[in-house]
Amino acid sequence: MQAGRIDCWVTAHVRRRRRLLWTLVLVAALFLETAVVEPHILLVRRIDVRVAGLPEEWTGGTVIQLSDPHLGYPSPAAWRAIDTIRTERPDLVVVTGDVADRRSSIPVVLAWAKQLCEAAGVPVVYVPGNHEHWRFGDGEAMAQFLEQLRGAGFVVLENELTRISRRSGGSPLVIVGLDDSYSHHMDVEAGFSGLAAGERAIVLEHCPDDVTSIVVSGHASLVLTGHTHGGQVRLPVWGDRLTAALEGSPFVRGLYQVDGVPLYVSQGLGMSVLPVRFFCPPEVTVFTLSRP
Repeated sequence: MQAGRIDCWVTAHVRRRRRLLWTLVLVAALFLETAVVEPHILLVRRIDVRVAGLPEEWTGGTVIQLSDPHLGYPSPAAWRAIDTIRTERPDLVVVTGDVADRRSSIPVVLAWAKQLCEAAGVPVVYVPGNHEHWRFGDGEAMAQFLEQLRGAGFVVLENELTRISRRSGGSPLVIVGLDDSYSHHMDVEAGFSGLAAGERAIVLEHCPDDVTSIVVSGHASLVLTGHTHGGQVRLPVWGDRLTAALEGSPFVRGLYQVDGVPLYVSQGLGMSVLPVRFFCPPEVTVFTLSRP
């Protein structure tokens, strides 16, 4: 009887050790996937989009969107994106905010911006995100940081517009860059104030939450945003719904139509809060433009 009890105890002990071992293996595998493997993956997503009011010269033109590199935090995909830009040879590159994760990351941000502009060989248009405003505030520090980005080669837009011609020349594409709505710096009226009557523009804004106020103006032909990281950590089946609930917005990732205007929400390049990604790799988005 005593021997039987000992055998049962040994068997139960072995089972517990096996369960513990398998748990440790699964935890290690999950760590490798989320912190080591997936952040280094770079998804190149290609999207054909019809843009109202597109100049004929821009038909077939390509625009590459980068978003949320969060430099200063682990962001291996942000550097790989530069090689993608060099290979793709787009007509325009846009960066929709959150380039800096902290003030101390300014040197690495400027190095990245300079290399990006050199690789692109075309205008690189940037709008600020909430992390820039949170880290640098609204005073001299923010103004100095944006001036440094201009010095590195970025075209910095803060509720204003610019006009970009293709390498081959012809009529320019109008780009309106709105400051970040999440930190309450967006001014739609100021951003569109330089447009002629009936003129349409591609709009850059960091956060997609307030897209309705952009679309209702009637001037937007395409809106490009980021901010959500596509959820960054996505649970199978529940991914989009969980992220939408946490963000308080239905716009999580990918292409939407808002009152007939295309809205794109990038999964971004970097990470914040936790240095992990799960079922949501970093992305570079290549848009090929056409007329309706």
